[in-house]
Amino acid sequence: MFLKLAVTGLWLRWAAAVAAAAAAAGLWLWWAAPRDDGNDRWKLVAAQSSVTYGQVIATGEHNAWAFGWDILGIGAWLPMADGPHHPTAFHWDGDRWTKSDFPVKRGNVGPVAASAPSNVWALADDEGITSVLRWDGRTWTIVQKLPATAGSLAVTADNDVWVFGDHKAWHYNGATWSEQSVSFHTFRVSARSASDIWALHDDAPWVHHFDGKVWTRVNLTPALPTAPPPSDDSPTDPTGPRLTAITADSSGIWITGEIGASSFLLFQTGSGWRSEDTSAKAGRMIRGLPPVPDGRGGHWFLGSTDINGNDSALAHRDPSGHWTRVPSGGELTSLSAVPGGPLLATGVIDKVSGVFRNLP
Repeated sequence: MFLKLAVTGLWLRWAAAVAAAAAAAGLWLWWAAPRDDGNDRWKLVAAQSSVTYGQVIATGEHNAWAFGWDILGIGAWLPMADGPHHPTAFHWDGDRWTKSDFPVKRGNVGPVAASAPSNVWALADDEGITSVLRWDGRTWTIVQKLPATAGSLAVTADNDVWVFGDHKAWHYNGATWSEQSVSFHTFRVSARSASDIWALHDDAPWVHHFDGKVWTRVNLTPALPTAPPPSDDSPTDPTGPRLTAITADSSGIWITGEIGASSFLLFQTGSGWRSEDTSAKAGRMIRGLPPVPDGRGGHWFLGSTDINGNDSALAHRDPSGHWTRVPSGGELTSLSAVPGGPLLATGVIDKVSGVFRNLP
């Protein structure tokens, strides 16, 4: 009898140990397993892999678009093949994301811009032909085809749209298109109104300003850094600083750039232009994304935590110049802010990809 009880007690202790080990293993797996909806900082709101390396744009408090592409043809089953592409578009109505019919069957979606939820514009390029597309609140239509590759877009109203290319600009006044020559090759552009448009030069440290009548060139060289900061181990870049993105808003003109492997911010003040090294504050900003206004005079940036810029971080600069940076836990590829609401981003976090919403 005593032997039976001893054996029974030993079995119970062994079973309890196994159960505890299983529970511990289950707990470890629960912590280690990747979440299927993002993480504690970013929530997946649209599981659409085609927009992982695309872009998102918020067009209203309850309106946003995400653009990307699916690979067509042989590229679909050969890992090293790339293209041709079938553009994709997804619309958020404040409640859910739905796929929208896009009138372009192949090509790449380039810049997108909007002045209202019912006035969204996009450029799609296919073998040197640029389709200019518009969403009027009901459907997408091709409103113009340009016999050139266009790389920049500015929209201030439904009757004021600019498309920029290599020393050319096309303007839409709500009824007709006009073409004009400009003295520069536009790289990036941002507009505050029809008489206040700013454009970065493609191969020079200049910004061009349009006052509604003429373009004026502003040489930014005196305000730009001439060498990477002392803590930067990368060799000096013989090409000098490169301007990568621009945002013109009510708080000023904000331009990002790189020199070597270091990022910097250039901004206009009452006394002129100033530059600020952002490498230690935001990390490397390799995506070339424009600063995103937060609606309170500050700006959001897509920074990183590593020298290559692959591990994304959300960086914020407040109006006083104070920076904060929070790792995203993945790779984000575009960023936009819903007016009065959250941030939206495309990318991949914990092996899930699509559109994410920033959690407070």
